[in-house]
Amino acid sequence: MDYTGMKTYLKKNIMMMFVLGAALLFTLQVGAQTNGKTGKGLYELFSTRVPDGAQWTKSDHRYVRHGGYSKKSENYIYVEASKSPAELTGLSIPIRENPGPGEYRYITFAWIKWGGEQIGMQFNVSEESAGQKGKKYDFSYIAGKPKDLINQLKGLNLGDMPGHWVVMTRDLWKDFGNITLTGISFICPERRDAGFDEIFLAKTQEDIKNAPKVLPSEIATAVPVEERDDALMYDEAATDSVAADQGVQIDWGAQIKAGGSMMYPLYLLGLIALVIALQRLITSRQGRLAPEPLCKSVNECLVNGDLKGALAACDKYPSTLANSLRFIFEHVKAGREAVSQTAGDMAARDIRTHLARIYPLSVIASLAPLIGLLGTVVGMIEAFGLVALYGDEGGASILSDSISKALITTAAGLIIAAPAIALYFIIKNRIMRMASLVEVEVENVITKLYLDNKEENHETEL
Repeated sequence: MDYTGMKTYLKKNIMMMFVLGAALLFTLQVGAQTNGKTGKGLYELFSTRVPDGAQWTKSDHRYVRHGGYSKKSENYIYVEASKSPAELTGLSIPIRENPGPGEYRYITFAWIKWGGEQIGMQFNVSEESAGQKGKKYDFSYIAGKPKDLINQLKGLNLGDMPGHWVVMTRDLWKDFGNITLTGISFICPERRDAGFDEIFLAKTQEDIKNAPKVLPSEIATAVPVEERDDALMYDEAATDSVAADQGVQIDWGAQIKAGGSMMYPLYLLGLIALVIALQRLITSRQGRLAPEPLCKSVNECLVNGDLKGALAACDKYPSTLANSLRFIFEHVKAGREAVSQTAGDMAARDIRTHLARIYPLSVIASLAPLIGLLGTVVGMIEAFGLVALYGDEGGASILSDSISKALITTAAGLIIAAPAIALYFIIKNRIMRMASLVEVEVENVITKLYLDNKEENHETEL
């Protein structure tokens, strides 16, 4: 190959390597920007963790806690007023009207503020993309109305302060224009604390609707907005209709956990009641007190005058009745009065033992509601303590949440007491019914042994 041919060959190969390298670099960049996406057109800014490459500016503060907006939430962003803002950096995400690869337009998120007046979320953008449209609102979303107008947050107001988890869906491009997100600041300007969760970017509103596992469609559906001079506000009627469709969903597992330390003795009482009930249901059967085969065998033996066969039947079917009948057969010559009295006492003593073993169910049924009520009283004291501490800053949400948790112990006590008292009377009724059978069978045996035989002897004498 001459010099010219070699030069042409190298030039072609270098050009091909350059194209492949550029394609690989673009693929890696897009992959880095979409490493958090959970569906087509979605990018996870935060659901369980922050995206790869992103980091908190204050690494010594822990902003991620367990729990969050929905039952499936593992973690959420928790911001205390003393540690506000919680700033997440390390992003590079373009926001465009017609998103291409690695670009997005819409955002959806859930936030909550446990008291106070305002909450905010500010988007950090690159200088070259900071247009006047976004600067008007300081690239921020806020909610609530502050008492202190001097220190109030600046931003696009989304309505009343969220006293419970509220989901917002916004058009970032329409609100702030063409920008490149480099980070997000989660703002809690004054006490009390704030929470943020389920933060996703989307190319279209349809992408948000098609992610029911992360954002239920009835929540993620865009809420109609109306233009106002000062800000874009959510239409309250539309928001109320969405909330009405959702209804109130209670996470009972979380509520039970929130019951506090008073739940532990209730757990113990519930376990004891369950063990006693199962044991007594097994041991208080007819086969353990007055087996039907025993009655049939003894009657047949007595008709034939076979006392040894009757004793063998008592050994074959051990029970309360068998113990009483065995004593009668072994002491048949002691006389009717003595045998009848002793056999009856033996049966009564055994029945009292069975009744005594179910008595703890009655105690648990009385004790569980009292412990639950004690837990509620303690919770109410704590609830009103919070009201005394925060005054009207927390609003009704603080008091209602605390009272709701306090009432869990009373509910748990009643849940334990109701089945316990029902089982107590069911088992007691069964034992008393079996006791009547034992009494009747003992009387029948004594009658056949003494009275019937006496009448037969009297007729023979005549």
